[in-house]
Amino acid sequence: MALSMGTLEYRQFMQYDRLVFFVETDDEYNFEDGSSTSTYIPENATDDTDPNQTCTDSINDSSSGFASDAASHTYSKTSMSTFKGSCSDSSESGRVSCREPLWSGTKTPTHREPNHYNPRDLNMQYRMSTPSPMSHKSSSSVKTTSSNRSSSKSSHISSHKLPTAPPVISYKNPAYEYQLDKHIEEIQYNIKRIELQDGQQYISSKPKSRHHKPSLFDLVTDDVIVNIFSNLPTDQLCRCSRVCNRWYRLSWDPLLWKRIVINSEKINVDKALKYLTKRLSYNTPTVCVIVERIILTGCEKLTNKGLHTIAKRCPELRHLEIQGCANITNDSLFEIASYCVNLEYLDTTGCPCVTSVSLTTQVLEQATAHHLRQIYLRFLDMTDCYALEDEGLQTLTLHCTQLQHLYLRRCVRIGDAGVQAIGINCPYIKELSISDCRKVTDYGVCALSKIGDNLRYLSVAKCDKVSDVGVIQLAKNCRKLRYLNVRGCEAVSDDAMDVLARNCTKLKSLDIGKCDVTDEGLQVLSHNCSQLKKLSLKSCDAITDDGVKCIAKKCRHLEQLNIQDCHLTVDAYRAVKRYCKKCFIEHTNPGFY
Repeated sequence: MALSMGTLEYRQFMQYDRLVFFVETDDEYNFEDGSSTSTYIPENATDDTDPNQTCTDSINDSSSGFASDAASHTYSKTSMSTFKGSCSDSSESGRVSCREPLWSGTKTPTHREPNHYNPRDLNMQYRMSTPSPMSHKSSSSVKTTSSNRSSSKSSHISSHKLPTAPPVISYKNPAYEYQLDKHIEEIQYNIKRIELQDGQQYISSKPKSRHHKPSLFDLVTDDVIVNIFSNLPTDQLCRCSRVCNRWYRLSWDPLLWKRIVINSEKINVDKALKYLTKRLSYNTPTVCVIVERIILTGCEKLTNKGLHTIAKRCPELRHLEIQGCANITNDSLFEIASYCVNLEYLDTTGCPCVTSVSLTTQVLEQATAHHLRQIYLRFLDMTDCYALEDEGLQTLTLHCTQLQHLYLRRCVRIGDAGVQAIGINCPYIKELSISDCRKVTDYGVCALSKIGDNLRYLSVAKCDKVSDVGVIQLAKNCRKLRYLNVRGCEAVSDDAMDVLARNCTKLKSLDIGKCDVTDEGLQVLSHNCSQLKKLSLKSCDAITDDGVKCIAKKCRHLEQLNIQDCHLTVDAYRAVKRYCKKCFIEHTNPGFY
């Protein structure tokens, strides 16, 4: 028999593991101890009906454990009916008695421990303490048939007269509906917030994509970038190759690798040279033909191994600078000179272990012609090579006959024998510096005069054994001399200045500091060397204002004048400023300002 009711709801009682079936009507509510009470009085009931008499139908679905859609009618106030287990059968009448709760008696519910917390328990208590009407459900949603009931229970139900058409119960409580709607909105808000947090975590877990921001460098052509890269040293150029694919491609342009420049004390130069020469071997796997200049200044970690790599893999090398490399010896330099046949420029400044420049023994033994024994160097700087002696210098001049620029500053062990070898074997010398070589005398300077008109630059500064004899002989044979430095040669006097001024009329730079020169020597210079641009008179005590004024009037192209430690007045200073407009004056007199 079908039964329509206003509100039908079932909940699973988690604490006692029982399924509770609630029947609620508009007539009466009782919320004692979190229970729900409903009372139903049929329309056809009479006054004789016992209000305490109840009839409860119970159906047990053993397969699922859930309550079926059977109706439960209660004529008296009852707390609840359970459908989990069967009701206790009365032995006398065989009727099903469901007045008492199923857990009444000796059986007590088993409570869970506090650590077995389940959120559904709180949900159950909240819903039991608050009525939950379901007025929107239609009466047709609850359907039962008497055929599904057992035979034992049908006899009990048939003994009572049940209403044939129970009324449709509808419950509406505005306060409860407002509370329920507010609760639903709060749940929906929490759900959206959780979904949003999950989405943000998912987004943050993804790797951030790098967006390419356009830069001004993207507008520059490759030729311009290559031109910029050409001004960078090799280590910086290698760093640029790691910026992006475009820079990597441009940084290895062959035009940029005609020279290798490394100026670092920390870099392992030997390994760097090995890698670079191998990387730059484009078409030839064993040699690097594009490298023509290698500059390794201040590379303390450079050894003979690095120079051996250069000698084997850079046959087209023309320029080599290894300044301040204390670990370099003659063996590696001989390999460079033997295998780099196009080498023209060699700078070994500050290499104390270098004593000469020559070919290897193997090359000398295989050379049958004289030109095969030659080193075609044009420029050689051996400044501060303290171990260089006359013997090594003689060997050098024998193999480097094409030298044009030779600098032997502070090679204190060389003397007249080595300088004489220069004058004999190197006739193409244009610039020669043997300053601070105190063993050199007039004999060596006279030997240099054999070079003749090719000699344009000569420095014998601080060679205190050089006197007028050497300077006069030099001036007579080297008439195209442009630069002469005899600073510190105190034996040089006006006699040398007279011969020098009359023979070297195109002299442009002269340093006669601390020499025994007077105003007479300056007057001769001013009349014959009008193209003089640089003049140093530092510490010339015999010079007065007259000599300086004569130089200022005749040498109008003077650009630099050093009159430090000279006994001059303001008149000489003003005369120079008046006649030589572009002249820079070096002085120590504070009254000149």
